[in-house]
Amino acid sequence: MSLIQEKFSSLFSQYSVTTQARPDGGILLTLRDSEGKVFKRALTYQQLHNGDQLSWAISAIRRDLAEQASELPQISMLQSQQRFALPTYHSL
Repeated sequence: MSLIQEKFSSLFSQYSVTTQARPDGGILLTLRDSEGKVFKRALTYQQLHNGDQLSWAISAIRRDLAEQASELPQISMLQSQQRFALPTYHSL
C-alpha cells in the first residue's frame, strides 16, 4: 500500500480505499462503502503535493460524500466567518 493510499485510508476509514496512478502524476481515488457504493475522484499532482490544495480536496470529497448520503454537514463546518452581534444604535 502506498503512502498516499494509507493517508486516504486513515482519513476515510469507513471506506475501502484504492488509488491508481495517473500519467500526469496524480491519482484516481476510489472509495467503496459497505453497501458497495463507489465514489471516484481524480486528484492532480499539484493537489497531492500542496498542503492547501490537498486540504481543500479532502474537504470537497467529504462534502460530496455527505451529499451522496443525504447527510447535512454541521453548520459550523460550512461557515467561513465567525458570527457576532450586530451594532445597536441609539438616538440622543
